[in-house]
Amino acid sequence: MKKTKKILCFLLAAVLTLCIMPSSLLSASAAGGSWAGSWGTPAIESGIVLGYDSLLSQNGFHIRDYVPPNSTLRTVITPTLGGSKIRLKFSNVFGTEPLTIDETTVAKTGKTDDVVNGDTITQVTFNGGSKSVTVAPGSEVYSDEISFTTKALEKISITTYYKKSTPFYTAGLYGGVSYLCIGLGNKTHSDNVTAVATKLSFTSGSITYNTIPFLTRVDVYAPGAYSVVIAGDSTVTNDSYLLLAQKLINSGITNVGVVMSGIIGNALLHDGDSAGLLGKVYGQSMIKRFQRDVLSVAGVKYIILKVGDNDVTHPMCQSMKDKVEYASPSDIIAGYRNLINQVNNTGKGITMYICTRTPFKGYTRNFLGENDLVWTQEAENMLLEVNSWVKGVSDDYCGGAINLDAMRDPDDSTKLRSQMTTDGIHFSTLGQIAFVDLIPEKCYGVNRDLKNISAIKGVNPYAAPAETTTAPQSDTNSSGGSGNSSDTGNSSGSTDSSNGSQTVSGQTSSTQPSGETTTMNAGVIVSPETTTNNANQIFLNNEDQGNNEGAGTVTDSTDKTVAQQVAGFAVLAAVAVALIAVASVMLLKMQQGGQRSTRSSYSLMRKKSKGV
Repeated sequence: MKKTKKILCFLLAAVLTLCIMPSSLLSASAAGGSWAGSWGTPAIESGIVLGYDSLLSQNGFHIRDYVPPNSTLRTVITPTLGGSKIRLKFSNVFGTEPLTIDETTVAKTGKTDDVVNGDTITQVTFNGGSKSVTVAPGSEVYSDEISFTTKALEKISITTYYKKSTPFYTAGLYGGVSYLCIGLGNKTHSDNVTAVATKLSFTSGSITYNTIPFLTRVDVYAPGAYSVVIAGDSTVTNDSYLLLAQKLINSGITNVGVVMSGIIGNALLHDGDSAGLLGKVYGQSMIKRFQRDVLSVAGVKYIILKVGDNDVTHPMCQSMKDKVEYASPSDIIAGYRNLINQVNNTGKGITMYICTRTPFKGYTRNFLGENDLVWTQEAENMLLEVNSWVKGVSDDYCGGAINLDAMRDPDDSTKLRSQMTTDGIHFSTLGQIAFVDLIPEKCYGVNRDLKNISAIKGVNPYAAPAETTTAPQSDTNSSGGSGNSSDTGNSSGSTDSSNGSQTVSGQTSSTQPSGETTTMNAGVIVSPETTTNNANQIFLNNEDQGNNEGAGTVTDSTDKTVAQQVAGFAVLAAVAVALIAVASVMLLKMQQGGQRSTRSSYSLMRKKSKGV
């Protein structure tokens, strides 16, 4: 009897566990919340170095930017993920003295960037409720969790106040716009600073820089959320991340944040401060900053990497001659292996995809009024060798390659298509659209084909230049993005030559002729076992924004689709029902056995009574 009761208790406990488990699993994946990166800008050591290796100083003299005393900063950014709570990260990683932020608020941005919706102004706190925070040199700090609802691609404003003069040694240059109210007190709770704000932007040639002091990350708390990081050089410091976010949202995918982590002139192997006058603007090498700027992004699950061009082209520039160490293709490949190992060593199931190098012939890097860079076949061949390795990288070692060959001019594979570039290397709006559509859905965790951003925008980036009058304006709030999405960077690209066509796994995909709608096979993951598909078709018509219902499902953070999870829960439910049935039968038998035992005891008592 006791043994039976123990078994029954065990079965009932198992049933209770199984009944609770599906809801808890659902909470951890689809219904529950997760922190994920919704916006970011990689930190650089701000300021310009003058007199590099000159009589001024052996190490150069730094011109620093300052926030004057009793001043307020307002930074406008565009989140790529919506949620019910946010948290902000501020960085003093390059600072040499403590950074004190005396007060911070967040609000929905108004009709213009320097105005906020006053009804939405929300206090930001640190360390469990303090309005102010001090960040030690070389450190970063997160705010407390703040109840503040955000929507993807809807701009928000972060306003900070500084009582004392504050040098900003640490800043970003892309992904937002900042306004400085000089010496006019605490404006963190003011909705309008138009009359007193100075925009912290400056233009050099075709490049616009938007200085963002201290703020480096905004995370959002949302159901089943995770993030994708686009990391690289100036070919990704544009609106590509916003276009990818728009593509996802248009398809009904609302749990994926896209974070840009590109730096102008960034190199895989060498730090920017070795590159001369503007070197520190180019940031630390990707290998050195990878943990801070990429792997540490909240909820990162996928990485799209486009870097390595400057390791070849910087030593070719007159302004960097004898300042930057020469890198061979084998050096660059070793650098990629280093990053792959860093990813694999996290043990977090992060997957990285590496982009092939895009061409740079025609880009002269006009610097101080002179052509700084001259294309050579030798550099071309070096980058071709790197591309060959990237295309052959095993998807067991990393995610695979993202083939960008379709962006090359079909008449001269050493150049980008003219409509896709502003200066021979950096992507125009059409180039950004083509780039985003050439990234296979697998690279950001989607297992179905999505409508291309080109179809959503109603443009054909592969049309002949004569058919393209003006590049379409991105409706993804570029002021909350790069500030000038078509003209960013002082980086360099690379090339791969196949004259507009490629052979992958025995199949050939040709470039798209102008004026026709064809299926592109270039946007596939290229690996030894990968064949081409038709996932990246270019649409010429502006169709209604469908959600591809029934085409597939979105993978969650455990690499299971929602459908697979539901199926798993169904199995658990079936097991639970079976256990309940078994328990019920056993309980019934126990009751029947108890009744028989009671009757037997009563009969025995009667017999004993008669005997007496």
